[in-house]
Amino acid sequence: MTRLVVVGSVIGDQMMTVPNLPERGGDVLAGPVVAQPGGAFNIVAAAVRLGLETALLGRIGTGPIGSMLVDGLDRLGATILLPRSSDGDSGTSIGFIEPDGERTFVTSPGVEQELTPDDFDSLDWAPDDSVYVSGYDLVYPVTGPTIAYWLGTHAPRTLLFDPGPLVDDIPDGVLDAVLAQASVASLNDRELALLGGDVDSLWARLGRADAVIVERIGAEGSVLHRRGEAPLRVPGRPVTVVDSTGAGDAHAGAMLAMLAEGLGVEEAVHRANVAASLAVGRLGSASGPTREALTRALEG
Repeated sequence: MTRLVVVGSVIGDQMMTVPNLPERGGDVLAGPVVAQPGGAFNIVAAAVRLGLETALLGRIGTGPIGSMLVDGLDRLGATILLPRSSDGDSGTSIGFIEPDGERTFVTSPGVEQELTPDDFDSLDWAPDDSVYVSGYDLVYPVTGPTIAYWLGTHAPRTLLFDPGPLVDDIPDGVLDAVLAQASVASLNDRELALLGGDVDSLWARLGRADAVIVERIGAEGSVLHRRGEAPLRVPGRPVTVVDSTGAGDAHAGAMLAMLAEGLGVEEAVHRANVAASLAVGRLGSASGPTREALTRALEG
């Protein structure tokens, strides 16, 4: 059975709703602070809820934030592949959610930013493992080169890469190593612009002949790009956006779950669009739908 290994940083989110972001030196009154697992936890939750066996390859600290993360992963039934670190606690992200659902973060990293080659080499990798990599982790001075090193010696059957908003800060050598092995590049318009501005520029950096590009365009769905074929618009599902936090994670987790079931990439993208629409329709970082909720939305 296919297993998803999420390579990434689980952190604690402290989220609050705000009427608007304050001006520099200003202040606004916010809603209650909600502490919850976030970061890579979001994609683990999205995949597990859709029935995909999922494991986390990430470092978790020994303080109160780390304990919250372990509790959340245990409740999901996800496998934690590395022992907890004794070097400190996990990082924290402070998030502000505006009335239109847009979110803004400030993140303070913790022990999760240092994955080493020994961490990767210590695991028993299966030939059919799917792997998820986020651009957030490629920015870290230790973890980024480690992932690049590992991908130089290991070619996952399925590797979904989400560049994320910090893509412009990823060292070129690290980024190129991941793009060379990615079977799916899933990104939004801003990230595509930072990677060269158009799909042709990204094709030149993707090394696999079977690679696809999933360009997420918000409420309008996604555009699926395949080599030698015309772009295909895959519609989204209309929804009132409440909180856009974790929308890309819900999309990626659903797509990986559908691909693991053997669905074609077009249908996988369609179901991922629907999963993302359900995620942004409610508050919370890890808001990917259950199998039952996704089925109801697809039938509705």
